[in-house]
Amino acid sequence: MGTAMEQEAASGTQAAERLLRVLEIVGSSIDGADVASIAAELGLSLSTTYRLVGVLQRQGYLLRRSQEPRYVLGRTVALLGLAVNRQVFATPEVRAMLEAARDELRAPVYLTAFHAEEIVVAHIADSPAHPRIGQLHTGFADASHVTAFGKLMLAAKSREELDRHLEEHSLRALTNRSSTDAAALRAQLDTVRHERIAVEVEEYMPRLACIAAPVRSAHGSTIGAVSVSVSADDFTSRADALERVVRRTAWTVSSQLA
Repeated sequence: MGTAMEQEAASGTQAAERLLRVLEIVGSSIDGADVASIAAELGLSLSTTYRLVGVLQRQGYLLRRSQEPRYVLGRTVALLGLAVNRQVFATPEVRAMLEAARDELRAPVYLTAFHAEEIVVAHIADSPAHPRIGQLHTGFADASHVTAFGKLMLAAKSREELDRHLEEHSLRALTNRSSTDAAALRAQLDTVRHERIAVEVEEYMPRLACIAAPVRSAHGSTIGAVSVSVSADDFTSRADALERVVRRTAWTVSSQLA
């Protein structure tokens, strides 16, 4: 019996290792991989490889590109990456920086993390006097064009990545101030890229404004954002002060994380 159990355990371990290797192969290329190339890399038959890919696809770890026989990493992988970012981002030191910015600005301050197409709110520095936005949630892929931190994420993409995003996500209007024009969005992202600051006024929610500055890795890539939300009227009266504190906080958070 012991031998049979050992063989079963070894078989399960081998299957798990193969699944992980499939993920590594698919994730090693921006264009993903097809089943034939995965099978060749692993030295497995096509039938066995299809079974492995099928398991990962059903669980959301892989996604088949529309009208292409290629697979890319799926939403489940993205959410795991976001969980890692949230745990790494929101250190006690970083939380203290966000709380200091909240007290200075008298408004809630948000730390968001980016991973592929996903955005997660890693931490919110709010208080009873300065409450958070109730509607914020994990995942803004279909609303990134109308949020300040989402614009930073989009601005960090290459032209090819942005084209793919716009093909896969329609530009929906959440308010009457939301822009759904792709050309106008591209022009706006050029400005965001140049100025390293993003603003939205009543695009995500009526009577609300948000300003965000990028959090950067040690290599200079945009990995998240620090943002503050205020009323649209409040933003108009003190936009310069909000921008100054958000930029400074994003820089200190970047330094801490690096």
